[in-house]
Amino acid sequence: MGKDTDCTYIKLENVLDLDKFVVPMGDSSKGGGFYFFRGLGIKDYKSTFKAWLRQFPRPIFIIAAKGNTMVSWVYIDVWSDRALDGEPVYVLRAIETLPSLRGRKVGFKVTLYALKEVVGYTIVKPLTREAARFFKKMGFMEPEEFRKCPIDLTQHHGYLILPPYRREMLLNSYRHVISGY
Repeated sequence: MGKDTDCTYIKLENVLDLDKFVVPMGDSSKGGGFYFFRGLGIKDYKSTFKAWLRQFPRPIFIIAAKGNTMVSWVYIDVWSDRALDGEPVYVLRAIETLPSLRGRKVGFKVTLYALKEVVGYTIVKPLTREAARFFKKMGFMEPEEFRKCPIDLTQHHGYLILPPYRREMLLNSYRHVISGY
């Protein structure tokens, strides 16, 4: 998919592809591995990733790797409902970057590669203020920012929306960053 000086960005589509990578685990006190989603029920990341890749329709699962070590990942799947204008809606369910690499644009790049794979709208429910800032900086909008919200989120509070035109603007702005565009 892509490569920069430090990481290779790869779209995984097959469960067996995960066996090629080490998924470092850690805890918040040590900061050496993935840990954030443990509090949300992900105890064994690799098994969870494999379960996601067995779903149909197949989700979008992009990783950043250094050698054979996964250092960042993003997971997007299809929302059950379409937007009010008929466009498909994708949900960015989760993203995580190793603590030692945060602030180096690795999570940003893995998200850009994932956004190249979607059409229509992308929604996300940030779990922290830092995450909300991250997504708003990318162009995600609050539902109230639309004259008429394009997606019925009345039962799904806290989501941000990236409309197709903003996704295209974002990808065009960073075409030089994500190879193969």
